[in-house]
Amino acid sequence: MIDFRLLKVWAILAMILGFSQNILAQSPPTILITYHSESGKTQAMAEAVAKGVAEVQGVVYILKPVSQVTKEEILKVSAIILGSPVYNANMTPQVQEFINSWPFEGRPLKDKIGAVFVTGGGFSIGEEATMFAIIRSMMIHGLIIVGGDDLEAAFGASAITGEGDFANKEVQEIFLKKAKGLGQRVGEMTLKYKPY
Repeated sequence: MIDFRLLKVWAILAMILGFSQNILAQSPPTILITYHSESGKTQAMAEAVAKGVAEVQGVVYILKPVSQVTKEEILKVSAIILGSPVYNANMTPQVQEFINSWPFEGRPLKDKIGAVFVTGGGFSIGEEATMFAIIRSMMIHGLIIVGGDDLEAAFGASAITGEGDFANKEVQEIFLKKAKGLGQRVGEMTLKYKPY
């Protein structure tokens, strides 16, 4: 004779075990931090962004130049933080080419989180214009845009690298702090917003 109570207990245990294995099998959300840099200053901002992401438990990141990012990585990640030097008040051709390589058919990047950071040689040289150009491209692909942690980084993080007190120096701490705050905020938002 079958003991239905025992069968019921085994069924419940099997469901719990299956559910817990599914939870454990899920990988943490991944954030792609990618950039183009010739002088190393945009790379320094990218590294500061990565430090901010690293402070958030439960997410991981990939940090690499746009030239090394694969289509599979773009499709797999939960968020993309993209950086560019200001080039004639716009993103560099390499960053534009990278965005142009994103798959569009069916909008596979829709509902991923997007954020931006830039470096510019001087004041009023086009930092915000460059940020908005990248943001517009991200929005065309359906990304959800996240700004920085502070009011001064509302559209993302930016650094002045070639004028006045900022000329001929490494990227200053005031700008690296904005980049780190951007990374931390994107990490936190990626955990809060899980469309996957």
